Amino acid sequence: MHRHAFEPVDLEHDNRRIVPARHALNPILLDTPVITSDGSRASVFLTPASAAIERFMPLVVAGSSGVFLLGSFLASQLGAPAPLANLMILCAFSIAAIPAIASVWETISRFRIDIDALMLLGAGLAALIGNPMEGALLLFLFALSGALEEYSLDRTQAAIVALHNLMPTEAIVLTESGTERRSLKRVEAGQRVLVRPGDKVPLDGTVMEGSSSVNESAITGESLPRDKNPNDPVYAGTTNIQGRLVVTVNKTANDTTLARILQLVTEARHQRAGAQRLIDRIGPTYSALVVIGSIVAGVTLHVVGGLSGHDAVYRAIAFLIVCSPCALVIATPVAYLSAIAAAARRGVLIKGGVYLESLARAKAIVFDKTGTLTTGQVRLTDVIAPPGVTEDDALRLAGALESSSSHPLAAAVMTRLAENRLQPFDVDDLTSVPGHGISAKSNNRRVWIGRPRSAREHIDADHREAFDESVHSVRRTGKAASALVIDGMPGVLVFEDSLRENAAETVKRLRAAGIQRIEMLTGDHQLVAETIASKLCIDGFQADLMPEDKLTATKRLRAERGPVVMVGDGVNDAPALADADVGIAVGSIGADVALEAADIVLMNNSLDGVAWLHAHAKRTSRIVRQNLALAIGVIAVLSAFALAGRVPLPLAVIGHEGSTVLVVLNGLRLLRNVEPKRSA
Repeated sequence: MHRHAFEPVDLEHDNRRIVPARHALNPILLDTPVITSDGSRASVFLTPASAAIERFMPLVVAGSSGVFLLGSFLASQLGAPAPLANLMILCAFSIAAIPAIASVWETISRFRIDIDALMLLGAGLAALIGNPMEGALLLFLFALSGALEEYSLDRTQAAIVALHNLMPTEAIVLTESGTERRSLKRVEAGQRVLVRPGDKVPLDGTVMEGSSSVNESAITGESLPRDKNPNDPVYAGTTNIQGRLVVTVNKTANDTTLARILQLVTEARHQRAGAQRLIDRIGPTYSALVVIGSIVAGVTLHVVGGLSGHDAVYRAIAFLIVCSPCALVIATPVAYLSAIAAAARRGVLIKGGVYLESLARAKAIVFDKTGTLTTGQVRLTDVIAPPGVTEDDALRLAGALESSSSHPLAAAVMTRLAENRLQPFDVDDLTSVPGHGISAKSNNRRVWIGRPRSAREHIDADHREAFDESVHSVRRTGKAASALVIDGMPGVLVFEDSLRENAAETVKRLRAAGIQRIEMLTGDHQLVAETIASKLCIDGFQADLMPEDKLTATKRLRAERGPVVMVGDGVNDAPALADADVGIAVGSIGADVALEAADIVLMNNSLDGVAWLHAHAKRTSRIVRQNLALAIGVIAVLSAFALAGRVPLPLAVIGHEGSTVLVVLNGLRLLRNVEPKRSA
């Protein structure tokens, strides 16, 4: 698995764009860094004015060439002097050749032959044998299809542009003397900023004062605003709807969640799918073979077939044009870039087409339980106090030991205390053994709280059997149990982590979509895991696992079933997420570990995204196959007819460029927000 090194992003000045490789080195446009669709980088910088020029220049070039080409045709039809018609053909030819010549100059210097070289060679040979109109038509249609390719890639670039537009350039910083507007670069962690109603949150931080609703849809895809109160986190680029908020900044501009998302979406363009990598590898060799094959075909047709030199060269040129891999080269990237952009609009970050490809092929999915299939919001539902201890005292003693812990179960204890308006007892001599429990003296009692399996040595022998039965009864209901031992007498704290409301539907949809094996991995007890797995109709489960055990489980399933998808909450699942063929982190806005470890991040808290993502990956795979079949089919059919002399040069040009346009348009269908069909 490839991991990503994230570079800092200058959110005020980073204006990178993705353009087709054959236009990235146009000498007219050399002034912003661009990322080409073949994965290479061109070290050029665009000002806002030159960015506009760069966006429309391919269309202007193609349009100008087309105007001169049409003028030449009309001049010849209307009986205008031949020199005028020829001059117009020369203008059409020269204008359309400019981008191709620029690209050929670059590739030839690296001893490579690309599509531009093939097209330029074909057009030049057509002119040399007395068919300049066909040569000009070839270059015009080539330039026009290039402009359409660039338009398609501009569409897929919309996700990055939208993320850029989310980020304000200034923050209102609270100082001792009042307020001060500052560039984001000048705002440091720990400073306080004012976010007024209607303003965008400038930087990641924590609410210190005020209450409001914040629209996070641009990042998470979640349509409903979230209420924000003191101590709640807020994220850069989200919009404050109504109340005034004072926020303490946690991260500087280059470290915010939005900055990292922007970097992820940008870097995703370089994680190419297997089919695309194969085409990239064989592309230069294929282009060279097309040239050689055209020469061999022309010579053979002339020497063996008895054709005249003009006719043999004419057929060889037609063969060269129809065999050029324009449609083949663009077939895969346009589909995957469109799919990544469409997912980004839903708050789904995909780090590369390779992960969509793997997800579409996967037959096994592994889910974490807590925080993924369940809400992760644990509640203390019951307190079974030891004999001779009231329920309130038991709760206060538990709170005394848990007050300094950050564990979710500890948080549930403290929440229950607050709901009951109780205060924890004071605590002395506290000792914690990670993974087992906490012991201390409190209210003149010796208290121990922790995992039931570690509790037996703290319980008087006469009460161990009754304690085991109590824990077993709790777990049969699907709830979790913690031991509370007071002076050797056992009690039980009962916790519940409810299922996500769409968990069962997600499992059902995945199975209907062709996933053959769905398993659950959890650190929870066997009986709790069994109850959850039964409710969700999951094929199998493993319980009492540590993070490293989950890693072993994914490796085992991969050996049995092939590519494995791991779905987790991105915290304790990081090793398994990183090792799986596709790691999907759910509900992870602001979780740096998820952005690092997972290949795909669902920024909202909805498990529905997993089923949608799987359907989206399969749809992308279908469109890639359609594109490749169309591109290869057109090459195979037209090349045979070209050698047989059944394809005139204009038709060869139209067939070649037409297939490129069809492939682009088919790939752009993925930008449509199509919901997968739900199973009945």
